[in-house]
Amino acid sequence: MSTAPQSLTDRAIAAARRSREIAPQEFADRANLRLRWDRRAVTATNVATALGVPVDTVLVRDDPDRHYGIGTSRMPGDLIEVHGDDGARWRFIPDLTGFTPMWGWLLLGECPCCEAPGVPLARVAGLADLGAHLAPEFGEHGADAAPPEFDGDPGHRPDCQFAPPTTGKEAE
Repeated sequence: MSTAPQSLTDRAIAAARRSREIAPQEFADRANLRLRWDRRAVTATNVATALGVPVDTVLVRDDPDRHYGIGTSRMPGDLIEVHGDDGARWRFIPDLTGFTPMWGWLLLGECPCCEAPGVPLARVAGLADLGAHLAPEFGEHGADAAPPEFDGDPGHRPDCQFAPPTTGKEAE
């Protein structure tokens, strides 16, 4: 097995295939939704820079749980996936409370109560934040400190004590 880095051609084709397999409609619509596609490319680059990973290991696609906007202009949020070289998959959403959503994210993980797999567990602006969350010896900044967005996040199961309140419109 060669240890030489893949060529730009090989990496570009692999990235296109991965994008098309994971999010076929978004990939097909990329020319028509240029601003969204460009914003997601910038987000992938920023996440890769902040975490020190290759940009072709970061994919940004529609978030199935979170939508933003009002009325008919509601659109899916971004779900950011980072594929580690160890096979791990890390998921993030933009942190909308920070300086800019392009430079801060919320790490998604399993809810300790309902075991839903994608709720906000920690604020991450860089590798050190992720490390502090993963290392319990950092006390209040470790794995036991969830951000306020944890409570009421739509990623919880409906019967979880931290699920968003229901309005009755869901049954309609």
